[in-house]
Amino acid sequence: MSKKPVKVKDSTTGKEVELVPEKVWTLAPKGRKGVKIGLFKSPETGKYFRAKVPEDYPA
Repeated sequence: MSKKPVKVKDSTTGKEVELVPEKVWTLAPKGRKGVKIGLFKSPETGKYFRAKVPEDYPA
């Protein structure tokens, strides 16, 4: 199953881009509902950054 691109703000350049995350995981404090985080690679700088992805995104 191919993953769909997500619109995120590239923290290395400050621009809005649509990228497919390389990795997705849930970040949750103990006993509370968490958020899904994705690892993205900036197409311009080549640096990695993390951003929130939608809750319904497959892990």
